[in-house]
Amino acid sequence: MNSYLDYMQEMSQSDLRKALGSNMIDLIVEWWPSGDTLLTKKRMVSMIDSLYGTNILKEKDFRRSLLQCMSESDIYKIRDNCLTGSEKKENNPLNIIEMVVNKPWKNNRVSVYLAYLWGLSESIFEKEKDDAVIENIIDSSGEQFYELLDYQYYIKQRVLANLNSGHQMERMLVHMPTGTGKTKTSMHIIANYLNFSMHKKGLVIWIAHTTELLQQAYDTFSEVWNHLGDGEIKAYKLWGTRTIENTDEELDGMIFCGLSKLMSISESSPKLFERLKRDCRLVFFDEAHKAAADQTKKVIESLMRMPKGFENRALVGLTATPGRTTEDSYDNNLLTNMFGNKLINIDSSILNQINLGPLQALNTVAEENIIKYFQERRILSKMKPERLKYKESFSDREIKVLSGALVDLGYDDKEYTKEQLTILATNKERNLAILRRIRELQVAKIPTIIFACSVSHAKMLSAMLTLEGIKNSLVLGEMDPVARKKAIDTFKDRNSGVDIIINYEVLTTGFDSKNIRCVFITRPTKSIVLYSQMLGRGLRGPLMGGNEECLLIDVEDNLKAFDNETAFSHFNDYWRV
Repeated sequence: MNSYLDYMQEMSQSDLRKALGSNMIDLIVEWWPSGDTLLTKKRMVSMIDSLYGTNILKEKDFRRSLLQCMSESDIYKIRDNCLTGSEKKENNPLNIIEMVVNKPWKNNRVSVYLAYLWGLSESIFEKEKDDAVIENIIDSSGEQFYELLDYQYYIKQRVLANLNSGHQMERMLVHMPTGTGKTKTSMHIIANYLNFSMHKKGLVIWIAHTTELLQQAYDTFSEVWNHLGDGEIKAYKLWGTRTIENTDEELDGMIFCGLSKLMSISESSPKLFERLKRDCRLVFFDEAHKAAADQTKKVIESLMRMPKGFENRALVGLTATPGRTTEDSYDNNLLTNMFGNKLINIDSSILNQINLGPLQALNTVAEENIIKYFQERRILSKMKPERLKYKESFSDREIKVLSGALVDLGYDDKEYTKEQLTILATNKERNLAILRRIRELQVAKIPTIIFACSVSHAKMLSAMLTLEGIKNSLVLGEMDPVARKKAIDTFKDRNSGVDIIINYEVLTTGFDSKNIRCVFITRPTKSIVLYSQMLGRGLRGPLMGGNEECLLIDVEDNLKAFDNETAFSHFNDYWRV
């Protein structure tokens, strides 16, 4: 049986070029004078597969071209097995193809049969099936043992002491540097509080702003509860299209809720929002820097209100603000005010008292630089920075745009405009320097995560590597979850031959891969939060399942008022040259 990739080899050059996209064709021809001759069918099929995967099958014109490459006997088989009524009497293969092409590409009889003929599993339609799963039962195992590291246990005990203090509406902000396991620590706190303080009555609401973060939190909670939980507990996935229909019954357990979803519920589903408010006992807000935005703060404060008859509740914020201390963090005052001016962070002097003998602790100077402290303990990797230079070649107009004013995103982080990023993403000299460095990393077999400037930039880098025969995984927000998971799993599999994973704004959070030895940041940013998230993908040290060292490659844009220096210099304590 042929796969759809085999049938693509039979498609015409013009159909393959159309599927690849005129912009990509023009780019290849511009970059290589012999670009047209490089575009063999085999190479184009490989590029289309790398860029779009099975998502290309959603395109009606593409499915038509594939069907036209199949034999008449196969077309008749599709008719006999899938069509009904008068359509089953059709004898003209071209008419049958049109009937089949006009059927929606989703989990139905026609599409599943085509997937079978094209060598695909019906799991490519899993997105539709997964959307209905809202409430899940998580059971505990018989063995209640799941160890925390000393500093994680210290944070856990401090948070629980505050939560169990008896104070009304307790608030606090937990600071743990990127890469030190704040999600796992938080789930230990929640499991303990659910078991022994709440007795599994009422809701813990976990709020995060991306699907990846929510899924990571859900998976971590499932694992922790499996070891530490007292029997079964309900866990709700309240993001995307999911909702909770029955608002009359009390809700108990754990809800993982998207930030945008919560804001939408507060505006358009008053009954459900009232249910959440009434049953809420504890709110955990991940990536707490976002909590200070006006609309976000409004919905959080609404959850925290306690009208007559409501039970007590508490608010815990989580932040991975980088640096040696938190006194001079980018929005420390704003955050701590919202979280009750109560900051809980890691104290190396107390950890010395726990881990060393009394005399040794007394004579040991505690390492105040908490990043260095964790690197010496091999919890964080030692980051080795490299600034990638290129020969700048921008027009006067482009320089004017690049040097223009920045956009304020509303939480003290700055970001460059879409037009500015597009100019950089399409600069030939810059991209050639990036591709040269990627080739070197691939030859050295260094697993590398690349953060592109835009979706089109990510696609361009992936296409150019594929054209040169360099295997890579491409991960974009527009991809189906199944295709995205496959691309990620391929990169994580050390036997796949894929050492490069390229993404745009997907893998900044909620993505953990123990094999990453290089973080390659091609997009400039002044956002300390975004930079922290990208950098964090390579911070796992050996004791966290990662590496002793991680290479950080940052493109150096020497244009006036246009570089990464603000964010880059904020991480001076991480660099171990």
